[in-house]
Amino acid sequence: MKSKTEKNMTDNKYIQVLWVEDNKALMDGYIQEADEFGDIELHPFTCWEDAEEALDSDYEKWDAIILDAKCCFKKGDADKDEKFLANVFPRIQKLGNIKKRFIPWYVLSGQGEDKIHDLIPEDIEWDASWENLTHRRFYHKSKKLKIGEEEKEERQWLFERIKLQVKHYRQDMQIENNLYPDVFHALDNLGKEMAQDVGYHLMPLLIPIHFSGTTNEDYNRRYMDLRKCLEYIFRDMVKKGILPSFIVSKNEKEGVNLSWSSLFLGGKQPDNLEAVSEKSEKRFWSKVERLVEAPLLPKQLGQWLKAAVFQTGGAVHTSEAEAEITMNLDKYLPNVGGSLYMLRSLTMGLCDFILWYDKFLKENPDEEMNAIKFWKLRNSKY
Repeated sequence: MKSKTEKNMTDNKYIQVLWVEDNKALMDGYIQEADEFGDIELHPFTCWEDAEEALDSDYEKWDAIILDAKCCFKKGDADKDEKFLANVFPRIQKLGNIKKRFIPWYVLSGQGEDKIHDLIPEDIEWDASWENLTHRRFYHKSKKLKIGEEEKEERQWLFERIKLQVKHYRQDMQIENNLYPDVFHALDNLGKEMAQDVGYHLMPLLIPIHFSGTTNEDYNRRYMDLRKCLEYIFRDMVKKGILPSFIVSKNEKEGVNLSWSSLFLGGKQPDNLEAVSEKSEKRFWSKVERLVEAPLLPKQLGQWLKAAVFQTGGAVHTSEAEAEITMNLDKYLPNVGGSLYMLRSLTMGLCDFILWYDKFLKENPDEEMNAIKFWKLRNSKY
């Protein structure tokens, strides 16, 4: 289980690997194999000088590094393994310290072990099992290895191992593939746009629940991400005929009425409009009649949605919602020591909401039938 300014999973099905290799004859074949065996996009550089510039300028892009043992450190240098490896490893370590994120590296070489063994650092805990398996710290370009009943080129094993190891180290991939695979699979089912838009705002809500590095104060600024997820889902429900079209304002790009969406999906339809005291609720039910007696949402999700809308602001316009969120939090957070548990609990409810919506759409896939089956405008002639 996506793009904009952060990495997210919808646009990152491919693992981005920086590859330092000066043998251009190998490049096309290896790039194809990396795609086939590891869902990897290899980006080749013929010297470390160019590779380091790309690494430093867009550090968050890269998931792994593959090094040829015998390559050029700077443009015009001779391809000597002693100079290359001896200089590259400290540079990788230094960049990792500056950027505060370590990128796993691997050596893929055609050299004999006796030539490069002592040039490769011993502390490669992310891939230590390879050394235990093969008795060397690098992958050979032209040797094969049989593991169990399967024999492959070592470089092909490398591509598969990078895929597994990156999923372990990269937080967003752990979230999507290991911790919440059903939620992101549901988003994929709901379509590319939903996966991109909702996934983009869902990921920063989930990552701090499982990984350190985000303060309570910073996490509590993410209520707007929860609101954005709801907006995208409600827009999609309008397109699918589930919610009345007037939920989204015609002349406002960001005009989604969350309160009305919550009323329709999880609220009780009043028997007598005159008995409704809340003005906005009365206005909503005067516009539309829900054609099914029971709310569409299970009771638990209906209650969750009502709480989520309250916390994220029921206002139609985003600027007004931001002010409403700030006001709500200023009143609430001092009473609980600025804790983040409310937003965490609402995020877990959002995951269930996504799963419910995926199931609901599978059962009600016809947009035109939905618009006939679930609601009608009270002033409609039809």
